[in-house]
Amino acid sequence: MTTHYDRDTLIDYLHGALKPATDAAVFAHLESGCDRCQLVLDEESGLTEILRRAAAASELEFPAMVKARVWDAVRHERPSVFDRIRSRWGPAIAVPVAAAVALAAYFGTPVLRGGNTASGITASYYLDEHNAEAMQNPLGPNVGPAVYSPDTATSSNSTAASYIDTADAATLDSADGALR
Repeated sequence: MTTHYDRDTLIDYLHGALKPATDAAVFAHLESGCDRCQLVLDEESGLTEILRRAAAASELEFPAMVKARVWDAVRHERPSVFDRIRSRWGPAIAVPVAAAVALAAYFGTPVLRGGNTASGITASYYLDEHNAEAMQNPLGPNVGPAVYSPDTATSSNSTAASYIDTADAATLDSADGALR
């Protein structure tokens, strides 16, 4: 006894709405020569074609005079003053405006971040590191004289200028290259 498919399954098969496994099973069943299922499929296929032809025939179109008036209005419409200016001067205005926006974004970001402060490490950091190395191993190779010591600092808030002054004074005091 062969199993036949219902009308809804055959309609879904006709429109390609079945899962691949079910679609293959229906195809194999129809190929095996089931006349009953083939008859239902042919009826539905014919009905679908009749509905497509009826829908195509009942499409409404505008009357020829309405179409002619619409196309005439479109062809003879004068653009507004704004549209004419935009079409002629649009690229000439858009390029400088885009460049100004790009420059403002590039140069304006430091202002938005809080001013013109440069990020980085000050020179005093490197001098302090050098002094720390010199104090750890004062007789080691490649270690020069200490250029800053807390005893020579004039205030607790020392700046890079005081470091440089101390270093200059230490090198300038010795005429023969030895520190005094």
